[in-house]
Amino acid sequence: MKLRKGLSVLTLAALAACTGAQVEKATSDSTIPSFSADRIEADVTFLADDLLRGRDTGSEGYRIAANYVAAEYARLGLKPAGTDGSYFQEVPFQKAKLNQETATMSLTIGGDEKALTLGDDYYVGGDVRAPAGDQTGDIVFAGYGIYAPELGHDDLEGLDLDGKIVLVISGAPTTFQTEIRAHHGSSTTKKAELAKRGAVGYITVNSLSNEKRRPFSRLKKYLDYETFDWVMPATESEGAPVIAASASISHDVAKTIFTAAGKSFEEVMNEAEVGAPEGFDTAVKAHIKLESVLSEVFYSPNVLGVIEGSDPTLKDEYVVLSAHLDHIGESLHPKGDDKVNNGAIDNATGVAVMMDVARAYARADVKPRRSILFAAVVAEEKGLLGAEYFAHFPTVEKSSLVANVNLDMPILLYDFSDVVAFGADRSSLGPVTDKALAEIGLSLSPDPMPEEGIFTRSDHYRFVQQGIPSVFLVTGWGKTTLGEDGGAIFREFLGKTYHSPHDDLTQAINYEAGAKFAKVNWLIVNAVANADERPTWNDGDFFGQTFSK
Repeated sequence: MKLRKGLSVLTLAALAACTGAQVEKATSDSTIPSFSADRIEADVTFLADDLLRGRDTGSEGYRIAANYVAAEYARLGLKPAGTDGSYFQEVPFQKAKLNQETATMSLTIGGDEKALTLGDDYYVGGDVRAPAGDQTGDIVFAGYGIYAPELGHDDLEGLDLDGKIVLVISGAPTTFQTEIRAHHGSSTTKKAELAKRGAVGYITVNSLSNEKRRPFSRLKKYLDYETFDWVMPATESEGAPVIAASASISHDVAKTIFTAAGKSFEEVMNEAEVGAPEGFDTAVKAHIKLESVLSEVFYSPNVLGVIEGSDPTLKDEYVVLSAHLDHIGESLHPKGDDKVNNGAIDNATGVAVMMDVARAYARADVKPRRSILFAAVVAEEKGLLGAEYFAHFPTVEKSSLVANVNLDMPILLYDFSDVVAFGADRSSLGPVTDKALAEIGLSLSPDPMPEEGIFTRSDHYRFVQQGIPSVFLVTGWGKTTLGEDGGAIFREFLGKTYHSPHDDLTQAINYEAGAKFAKVNWLIVNAVANADERPTWNDGDFFGQTFSK
């Protein structure tokens, strides 16, 4: 989005600062405060301005955005919750890029070694945590490579994986519940289990359905891309073993391996579409070598502020309200003249809603019993990294984090009448959410995109992985208050605007809907903050059992 004619960044900041004074004051903890559409608009207008160049992690534009949020925290009187008495938790990052000159992969079949071609036959990328790998070993096929005893599923049973390179199918069986499927289908989950069993290498091949959606051939264009990760502090132990030699292969290469093993690739892959094929030794040896070119360590901050609780005991517990502040920066190959991905909806709206909730608490006469920690986090677009870093190394006692409510990309393009609440059905946050919605006449709708595994794809999941009950609301797909098809508007945004320069201030953003969204999130946060007991996982919940200590 280009700057509005005659409206400077300083003017926008001044508008943002003065608008907050116009908001009605809350009088008690039982009164729902008002929320300001104008104030939310002012924040979005600043954060989505071209000056910030898309708020990419590590960029000057992101730092401007972080300073803006910190200044608002200070204006509201939030207590700094970063490091060294500041609002900033500086997250250390590195970038990794594959050294294509030294990357090699080969197969040895019947004593004959065949070199594979990078990009056409196999794909590897740079990796900050495992920057180099050089392994040779026998290939063992292990189905999906999933160990899920709680589901009665074990692809690894009876397989000797010690010192082996393990070939697995991407994803997980369709019989798994979608959110659990997303967890078990993750390469991170699979490699962690395989490393425990002594595997030294990891090869993945697309399932038939994944190959249709995201063909292997598309990976070639990513060979020059850099990956991000946060850097483990020197004082922390790396802990579990890591598989450093990893690659993806084409279907043609996989067919060669299966043929050498006397197996039909087509039959095994068709079986995987409806069930779980058995593993086997392939009689093929692989060699994988890769190394990453690492950048210098650089820093980009989470922005953290606290409304301190009023209860002498419970104030030492925290409800975290999070929203990612970063976006994807500038397009390298834009289709038009505009190359700035402003991220107005993704996620300037979420940050603006979070800050208006902070204003509601700052102006209230009665403070919540528990403390509220407002977290504008970095590097969500790079893999939920800022939230992951904070969840690993919180600036308060980790055991004091009782719940996370996350704000990510509320599609404020229509006056929604329903919401989707990811994670609400997994903990006692469910009844809290139900009550909050009923209080302002909203309905709860089921996940309209279960195949996408959204529960594992936003910042709240990094809190879940630390055992913290979390909920993440998005505007629903039902009929809007004006009778529009909310789902159609949502899908159109995803298809035409998401992660593009069109996500800017030219959109018809409904800031009154933003105020309504702030209200429902405030109701949830406030209920948790004032409850006698902290939230708990539901009995037998998969994520509670997997991650809660």
